[in-house]
Amino acid sequence: MIAALLLYACGEDSVNDPRGSKEVPKQVTITRVRDIEGASVIYYDRPDDQNLKYVKAVWTTDDGVEMDATASFYTDSILVEGFGTAGQYNVNLYSVSTGEVASEPVSVNINPQTPPYINTYNNMEMFPYFMGIRASVTNNHTNAKLSIYAYKKTSDQQWEEIGSIHTSLDTIDFKVTGQDTLLSQYGFRIRDRWQHWSEMKTFETTPWWEELCDKRLMRECKVTRVNDDGENVWDDKCLDFQGHDMHSWSGSAVSFAALWDGRKMSNTSYCYHTKPSGTKLPQSFCINLGKPYTLSRLLFWPRAASTNMGSSSNDWQFVWTSGMPLRIRLYGATYTGDDVTNLKDDINDTDAWILLNEEIITRADGTIDQVLGNAVGTDEDRAKLERGLEILFPSTAPKIRYFRFQTLETYGKVNAVMLDEFEFYGSDK
Repeated sequence: MIAALLLYACGEDSVNDPRGSKEVPKQVTITRVRDIEGASVIYYDRPDDQNLKYVKAVWTTDDGVEMDATASFYTDSILVEGFGTAGQYNVNLYSVSTGEVASEPVSVNINPQTPPYINTYNNMEMFPYFMGIRASVTNNHTNAKLSIYAYKKTSDQQWEEIGSIHTSLDTIDFKVTGQDTLLSQYGFRIRDRWQHWSEMKTFETTPWWEELCDKRLMRECKVTRVNDDGENVWDDKCLDFQGHDMHSWSGSAVSFAALWDGRKMSNTSYCYHTKPSGTKLPQSFCINLGKPYTLSRLLFWPRAASTNMGSSSNDWQFVWTSGMPLRIRLYGATYTGDDVTNLKDDINDTDAWILLNEEIITRADGTIDQVLGNAVGTDEDRAKLERGLEILFPSTAPKIRYFRFQTLETYGKVNAVMLDEFEFYGSDK
């Protein structure tokens, strides 16, 4: 009975409904055009026509490629893009029925602005880098998908590709390493997703020399503090509220030496991890590098495991949350001798400690948003973590042997500091 009633309710009105018919739908009415970088947004009023299913735009780019885009009945605008240069272009808009019958076109002229790949090329800055080169560009908040390619001129005067990056970030800092410290010609080009290429921007430079500091020489280092009687002492109360005080649990391999044991994001049990209770921030620790270096940069990895161990694993649960350093300060001691008892605990003593850098460790998009659960965030976040979090040191910094890492604030607002591995780069020459 219910089925019969439903069929009766449809009646002949449903049969005669124009939706799905072959009738030509009414045309849209153009209201305005908003021109943006490499594209335009065309706004229109939709006709009062139940036969309209979607609106289709058709245009030809400056390189002769015919393109099209569609917008559903429920929107009042359509994006046309893919232009390699700024200028005036003609676009035809068609109303299309559910029976795929198109109306006569409504023509409109658009004037897309200079596309993102050209703007990005124009604001590119190029620099020498440690054993390589570096390009710094901004994507003008368009989030356009761009590819940047780096080149080096060979001995036979040919351009050889030496690296590339594909990204849609607003701010792009692209580095290529593995180069000799010889004066050479380098260049960068930018491509968008429609295969439009910029010109080559070239410069001549000599990459800076650096090497990986020898981890075999590194040691934990406690420093001298002044007790209540004004005496210099060397004990477990040094280093800003027992920054060395390690956490432990069943099956863990937590240790200070985990910072240079060569394991990078391989197992979350092999890490530097201070106690989560009974401690406070800031915390700091000191590493004896084994000999004096002029440091160029530090790469460090947070506590995580890069393997995909499944949805129930804890491989990423400490990334961008729960003890990962957020705000840090890095110091080098002015003393470079062998006797660690000559080190002072007071990092505010500028005669004893030099502030090398102060950093806020951000995610790939520049934010400090937490990522909860067993997730790393975006693909860019994962790539940034796997490369290592990089801190550059000023070129004017003197040689140091004793390095100090101070955590002022962590993701997750906890008092435990969790780290995986350190790599120092520089020169002992």
